[in-house]
Amino acid sequence: MTATVRRVATWTVDHDPWTSGLDVAAYSRMKHGSVADLCDFGTAVGRDLLTQVPELVEDPAEVVFPVAYLAVRPACWFLARHALDVVDHERSRRGRPPGRIVHVHKDAVTARDYATADAADRAAELASISFTLRERLDGAQVVVVDDVRVTGSAERTIFAALAAAGDRPRREVAAYVAVMDGAAAQDPSIESRLNLAAAASLDDLAELARAGEMHLTIRMLKRVLGADGSERRRFLAECTPDLVEEMRAGALATGPAFVESYRDGIADLERVPAT
Repeated sequence: MTATVRRVATWTVDHDPWTSGLDVAAYSRMKHGSVADLCDFGTAVGRDLLTQVPELVEDPAEVVFPVAYLAVRPACWFLARHALDVVDHERSRRGRPPGRIVHVHKDAVTARDYATADAADRAAELASISFTLRERLDGAQVVVVDDVRVTGSAERTIFAALAAAGDRPRREVAAYVAVMDGAAAQDPSIESRLNLAAAASLDDLAELARAGEMHLTIRMLKRVLGADGSERRRFLAECTPDLVEEMRAGALATGPAFVESYRDGIADLERVPAT
């Protein structure tokens, strides 16, 4: 990441997220694909982008939101989509062209839960994955949206991948639902605790799955496939047929190594009758 990157945070947490004003239950549901919470948080990020980086609207240069993933989208893709909708609405009022989401290709997805890793392990995991940008972003206004910043490893990695492409963006912005600062930034376990605040088990998410109010995210797919067998089968019984099929297709698209890592979970997915 260069010194020119501007950082936007909807919430800045210095110590305890539970007393910061951040709705930690909604955040937890958002991380697991809640349609409503992804919309709410993404829209909030978009509004803060308009306030803190007005050039995104005032400048006619193209606006691009890069998101890194292999096959199954992360929660930040949906956050980026809603944030970009807010920015596009204001750009259209000035006759500016709409922005777009650009896929930064990852060559692997690890079975480990990144949020449970310490700073050194996070850096090592990200270093083991290749990130490739296949589109040119010369002269574009680049906005990277993510849910939380704790150690900054993911932020540094994505901007390094953009720099490796050799482009010279007009401006670079990193926008977050929440940024951990002060003491909170020294405790990577905060991210895992936030993720699980309203989702200690898959049973806590069953109502969203049953109502069809859940986007499949890579976190949710890994959570389902890696869960205890009985917990997983209870949850799959609550899922809509479309969500089950999306999980099947997403697991296969993520590759043989991923499928092998979750052999039991894949077997349970295959046992759910297709409709």
